[in-house]
Amino acid sequence: MKILVLNPPAHEGRPYIREGRCMQIGSSWATLWMPLTLAYVAAVLREDGHDVRLADAVADRLDLSGVLALRDEFKPDLVFLNTAFPSIEGDRAAAAALKRRAPGVPIVLLGLFPTLLEDKALDYIAGADFGLIGEPEWAARELAAALAEGGDRTGVKGLAWRRGGQIVVNAPQDLRSHDLDALPFPARDLLHNDAYRLPINGERFTLLNIGRGCPYPCIFCIAPVYYGAPFRKRIVSRIGDEIQECVERHGLRHFLFWGESFTTDAAYAEAICEEIIRRGFRVVWSTTSRVDTLTPRLLGKMKQAGCALLGLGIESADETILAHSGKKTRREDITGAIRMVHDAGIKTMGHFIFGLPGETRETAGETIRFALRSGLTYAQFYCALPYPKTRLGELAAERGWITSGDYSSYDFTFSILRNESLTAREVKAFRDRAYRRFYFRPRMLFRVLREVQSVRGLLASMDFLKWIRKK
Repeated sequence: MKILVLNPPAHEGRPYIREGRCMQIGSSWATLWMPLTLAYVAAVLREDGHDVRLADAVADRLDLSGVLALRDEFKPDLVFLNTAFPSIEGDRAAAAALKRRAPGVPIVLLGLFPTLLEDKALDYIAGADFGLIGEPEWAARELAAALAEGGDRTGVKGLAWRRGGQIVVNAPQDLRSHDLDALPFPARDLLHNDAYRLPINGERFTLLNIGRGCPYPCIFCIAPVYYGAPFRKRIVSRIGDEIQECVERHGLRHFLFWGESFTTDAAYAEAICEEIIRRGFRVVWSTTSRVDTLTPRLLGKMKQAGCALLGLGIESADETILAHSGKKTRREDITGAIRMVHDAGIKTMGHFIFGLPGETRETAGETIRFALRSGLTYAQFYCALPYPKTRLGELAAERGWITSGDYSSYDFTFSILRNESLTAREVKAFRDRAYRRFYFRPRMLFRVLREVQSVRGLLASMDFLKWIRKK
């Protein structure tokens, strides 16, 4: 079959990142990310003998008419459509337009929207015929084979689909059985890799998956829903082989190592670093970590292997909030981690969430003050979101805390969640205040301008600062 794998256009001029648990506007990162999951899906389908076209309409700056022109030129037999909550109105419009243009061509949704909503996703997006629930590669493969051969769709696990006038949800996938090393490398050759640039230096970069799943019980996180709770590791040599392919075939030397926490298994993380060092790769990379899984030894290896920036899941400066949210880390873990990372010569990106259960004006204010005096190199600030299938979503629904039923409002830049003490508007105000106070300090503005190494980087940084100023 001819299959189009599509990242839909930016909606109303707002380019969104749609990658696993990361669903937010590109301005919040001052860059776009390559659609790693779509590249995996395209690679799997191509491996099975299908004629595959992978189109990132956001990076390629295609509007809906451009997508339809691409469809008319390629004439696919099947379309896979990426989705996310904040961009869902644009995703919905793309599905409707594609269905109007070719009513007989099935459209398959993938991403967090069908994963979290299941049958409701197909109710909402009338132009879609199928939805993949959970990580999509295996279900995509099985569905494409069933459609190509006229086979039975009831056996495709993790599939929501229309049967007559009803929506049927098949048995769930067993994510633990999915062998990540059985997947081909992502089809980066089908993407325009020049479109994905780091915000400061303008260098081309790519995402590279080091493992999937998260065993920690954080009540706000959607990663275990999408990837499962057990941490599934890739064979270290396969990671090395993929880095080598990126360097030699695509000329890519900058990476975001994508996973829930690079340091979930410290021995595994160290083995990846040793593989990079042993092979002599001259690469630069960033990744994420919990604050309580770091050691000076591991950080030394990470620095030696090319780690330049480490994102830290801090969430709050209040230990009671951390305990009630399932994070179970302490202030001393946070301050110790920041100090260790900086001592290793690695920059830090702190991630904070406002509006979790127990948040008050006092705790939110203390979190802002902590961020300002923490010594973090950079910071990202989010509003807590009550996603379906998370414990926070269940709790918020039980207590009547959700203030909007608009799916596109499930956006980290907004708040639709009040709690015992704060309104949703107050939560957003704290989040916006944190951004302004952190980045509009003279030393931060100087740092941003000092580190910019290209015109592209300057424009991206200015876009980021303008985005903050609007808050």
